[in-house]
Amino acid sequence: MEKSKKILRRLELLHPKKIDLSLTRLRRLLDKLNNPHLRLPPTIHVAGTNGKGSVTSFLRFIYENSKLNVQCYTSPHIIKFNERIRINSKLISNDYLNILLEECEFYNNGEEITFFEITTAAAFLAFSRVNSDLLILETGLGGRFDATNIIEKKICSVITPISMDHMNFLGSRISLIAREKLGIVKNSERVIISKQKSYIKYLTRNYLKNMKTTPYEEGKDWKVLKKDYKKKRFSMRFKEKVCEFSFPSLYGDHQIDNASTAVSTILSINNFDVTSESINSGILKTNWPARMQKLNGRLSKIAGKAFDIWLDGGHNLDAAEMLSKVINSWDEKKIILIIGMINGKDPIKFLNKLIHNISLLIALPINDHQCVMPYEIKNLVINNFKPNFDIKCCLNIEEAIILTKKKFSKGKILICGSLYLSGEILRADGYTIK
Repeated sequence: MEKSKKILRRLELLHPKKIDLSLTRLRRLLDKLNNPHLRLPPTIHVAGTNGKGSVTSFLRFIYENSKLNVQCYTSPHIIKFNERIRINSKLISNDYLNILLEECEFYNNGEEITFFEITTAAAFLAFSRVNSDLLILETGLGGRFDATNIIEKKICSVITPISMDHMNFLGSRISLIAREKLGIVKNSERVIISKQKSYIKYLTRNYLKNMKTTPYEEGKDWKVLKKDYKKKRFSMRFKEKVCEFSFPSLYGDHQIDNASTAVSTILSINNFDVTSESINSGILKTNWPARMQKLNGRLSKIAGKAFDIWLDGGHNLDAAEMLSKVINSWDEKKIILIIGMINGKDPIKFLNKLIHNISLLIALPINDHQCVMPYEIKNLVINNFKPNFDIKCCLNIEEAIILTKKKFSKGKILICGSLYLSGEILRADGYTIK
């Protein structure tokens, strides 16, 4: 893997800005590579603020469970870069990744291009050279000028819940953010609109008025009808069809909504033979790291049986609202919140819904990323909330767990605030992604 890391480090230096939304640089490189983005299998394109990774994962597992050859592109990676590119359901190999990255680097010839653009070009090369049944493509950021949106034809676009996030790149108003996310709908045969706030629904309907696509809107064309918590099953309606499925293995009520979005996507597409049994089995098999994931590796051994450790990569307001519902559902009285956030995120807005039921807050740095320093988080919380619980700063997760054990005899530990922090935690826990 060392060679891949060196190549990726070189690619990061090709553009002074980490994010610079444009399709011009990528179009130039793809032209030199003989336009692999025009030779992709039927594509499902997924955008949104929250849930797009989970919806992508549900789609992948269900289609794989239906014996289809599935390619998948996601970002960011949690532990290693290979996670971003799956070819016929398997992570891209180190050797093949190196070949593709070096090919893109050669044809780019040192010209300015962002890291995400050139690595997306490498993914398109990979996908264009292997026969597959379909490609599931997740946007990186936004949609309209996202590198993934350079493809010209999609069998379906999916819009997961839209909310405020990445305002420095997408705009400070929800209407601007919605417009950017909805930009993937171009050249889509159909579009699935998941559960949205009423204002987003209004914006979406107006946006789609003059688009040559068939919309399927949650609450109108499909919806979850019932959640049976005893039987752990949910029923839903898609058009005139009513069907019932098992609760997802992924933890949290919101994952039922994400699963129903994926099911609606599959039911809207007639290209593939997917049975209700395959859908149900796929929902049960779906896993997606750092989405309310209960850890059971090295860190849980350090904590001991008296403590449960949960990990979630959530970092925006909607994620905080989801996490607050989870915390409120816990009977455990001692809840320890461990947080780390990258620069540009607002710890106070994120924590506002989370800190009222906790017994201890521990702030961590995030290695190899520009982050809000732990002492800054501590000072912000003290000045804004006047908390009645302890706030501590630690250098790493092991130190945070040991500190927790000194203060409490049992409890639930929730680690959140950043997908980059989640990667550190999973590495420390010994978790591997296959």
